[in-house]
Amino acid sequence: MYKKYFVYSLLQVSWGLSAILIVFAITPSLIALSLPAWSIPVYLLLSSAIAFAVYGRDKALSKKGTERISERVLLIVSASALHMATLQIMSVLRHKTIKLPFLLKLLTLHLLQVIVFVCVLISYLM
Repeated sequence: MYKKYFVYSLLQVSWGLSAILIVFAITPSLIALSLPAWSIPVYLLLSSAIAFAVYGRDKALSKKGTERISERVLLIVSASALHMATLQIMSVLRHKTIKLPFLLKLLTLHLLQVIVFVCVLISYLM
């Protein structure tokens, strides 16, 4: 019981850290590559909407008791959305919030993403 809350708390902390890193590392480096500044929020909104649709579909399939979307697909969708809305989606839909193995996989992916963001920030500052 406590492990789940600890992992969920770690996910929230790493989400905040990755949000800060997106603002200070990813955004300036993408703008330096001559991408328009508006493309970043548009990408985040579209990918978060897709993640919401996929998680919502999986929740509907779980209620019906039919074949569901695999955890691998859910994790890939979350990673492609840069995990920006995953915790909020899970909370709103009340989906996969008590599954400790899934939360651990999500935390591992999220921490890997934070490490990549830190590496990008370090390379950008040098």
